[in-house]
Amino acid sequence: MKLQDPVQQKTAMSIHWQHLPIGLKTAAIRASTDQLDLVLPEVDEEGLILTFVNYKGALLVRSGHRPDVEGQPASPGMGLLSVADRPLVFQSTEPIQFSALALFIPATWIGVFLKRNTQFAKIEQMLATEENIITSRLGRRQMALFSAALTDFESMEKNQLRIQNNVLSLLEYFLCNRHRSVLGVSSVSDIDNEDDLSLIREVESYISEYYCSDTFTVDSILKKTYTSYHRLNFLFKSIHGMTISEYIRNKRIEKSKEMIADNAKSISQIAYEIGYSSISNYILAFKKIYQITPGKYKKQMDNMA
Repeated sequence: MKLQDPVQQKTAMSIHWQHLPIGLKTAAIRASTDQLDLVLPEVDEEGLILTFVNYKGALLVRSGHRPDVEGQPASPGMGLLSVADRPLVFQSTEPIQFSALALFIPATWIGVFLKRNTQFAKIEQMLATEENIITSRLGRRQMALFSAALTDFESMEKNQLRIQNNVLSLLEYFLCNRHRSVLGVSSVSDIDNEDDLSLIREVESYISEYYCSDTFTVDSILKKTYTSYHRLNFLFKSIHGMTISEYIRNKRIEKSKEMIADNAKSISQIAYEIGYSSISNYILAFKKIYQITPGKYKKQMDNMA
């Protein structure tokens, strides 16, 4: 099977299955496009589809038979397991470099090779709920296997045995690694990918240093880290339980509370110095966090002095 050529426009793409010697089917795609709309192909038999994805940009994934359900973000370097009759849809409204490797596992194959696997029994229970997708992040070795399989697909020889060995290694890793539900039960709440953690720490450090600067904006973070607002928001919500804008707001309001307690500057001066051009917006933000206006908080501090 030939991988689709990169395109630079809104693209509705599909991929086609290729049989492997052991009885599985696999498919692959690599694309660079302004917008992405990729639907995994349906199959005419029962089974599961394990899809490995990697990308640069912003990506949403949802169950294809429920267009009314909003897509959920999936981090780069991830495997997603779903029921074959609920094909996944991968979408992006922004420019994206996307690659995917899908593995169809027939129910008959599962009955022979996986029924005694305790991890797989847990996975089957979770997939019994209609919208569930089971996920696992790929480590560095697995990303190398993923890349090798894609390269073999692109080659003229298409070494099926080598592709099969790589995808079976990825399947084994997925079944042995911890797993969780992305859609239906809950969204991804833990970040264990080294690159994602490094990015978050870098952004946290940048915010701590510049959040009071009059030139500081979320856009400046995006430009510095070469990432999308959507991805950064997802990571901050996963780790801190809030958006990046809420995180910055909380840092500023916490700093202003310390400044009020120092009693060296007026409320309006403090608001300006922590990055608020509107005193009313600052008061609303302070009250939302501490359930009291900064003026009343200042009076409390004065009374305690």
